[in-house]
Amino acid sequence: MSPSKSPLLQSGINRAVLALLGINLLVLFVIALTVFIKTIPTLAAGLSPEEAAPTSLPTAILQVETFTPTPMPPTNTVTPTPLPTSTATPTISPSPSMIPTQTLTSTITATPDVVLPDPEIIGRSVKGNPLEVYQFGSGPTERLIVAGIHGGYEHNTTQLAWALIKHLSGNPNLIPGEVTLYILPVLNPDGLMFAESEYGRANANGVDLNRNWDADWFYLWPIDGCFRLVPLTGGNHPASEPETQALVDFIHAHQIDALISYHSAALGIFPGGKPPLPAAVDLAEQIATVSTYPYPPLDTGCVFTGQLIDWAAQENIAALDVELSTHRHIDWDTSLAILDVFLHWQAP
Repeated sequence: MSPSKSPLLQSGINRAVLALLGINLLVLFVIALTVFIKTIPTLAAGLSPEEAAPTSLPTAILQVETFTPTPMPPTNTVTPTPLPTSTATPTISPSPSMIPTQTLTSTITATPDVVLPDPEIIGRSVKGNPLEVYQFGSGPTERLIVAGIHGGYEHNTTQLAWALIKHLSGNPNLIPGEVTLYILPVLNPDGLMFAESEYGRANANGVDLNRNWDADWFYLWPIDGCFRLVPLTGGNHPASEPETQALVDFIHAHQIDALISYHSAALGIFPGGKPPLPAAVDLAEQIATVSTYPYPPLDTGCVFTGQLIDWAAQENIAALDVELSTHRHIDWDTSLAILDVFLHWQAP
């Protein structure tokens, strides 16, 4: 038999064992608490620990960086918010107050009582506002200027169109005898109700009308480098919107050989087509010589899909996007110089 331990020794051993057990329990508690704290964000997001593992983060980032346009409306996509209700009266008829006088020459202000031609109503918007086209001249060569495709967000393009309509009404001799010029001052009258607002970019269905054409069309597109202030789509299918359909029908009913779609702001002159139609490139180069707008245009990294000018290029029309220098001015002197080139341009 081994000699029995003294009570004092036994008591010391017991205390040491208890202390060791306490330390082990404390370590286990700290480990468990750390794991729990790390899983709180995962639990709050409704993810399992496996779904939220650190290895999933680079994959998510990669998906954003390599995002490709969605060709069809996804069934689980939230519908973009339609334009908010407004009691404002749409600015869809010509008015001297629409034209910023500080940007105009005396040619405009000297003819306040000019009589405008009667417009042709080629269709109506989602909310029933008329889409009006004004004609100048009657020659066999037909050309078209489109403004206000982005409504109130680019309202100065409509101001420019009204200024051109007034100017040509008072100076019909500016139209060459062989040319007919059509001007559509506002393709998106519903959006024009929201002047200088990001909501004015879309039509009343929340569709970007310059993404709704049957040319490399997508329901959604990468937003990097593009407008992103409000959610937009390209429509449920190409030409899904009444505004687009009306302009398609008008163009098909005429022999348009050149087209300018006015936008703002500051990115430059874009020839239509992918690759650009050679005739559109020639027109862009000639217009660039009388303007300070960048050409080639600035590249923000935006992927352009479903555009009017790219559809027009498919129709063998020399089509350009021309961007005014700001969202507020109409660049009147430059715009007159561009008009002169556009009216006298000869297709190569």
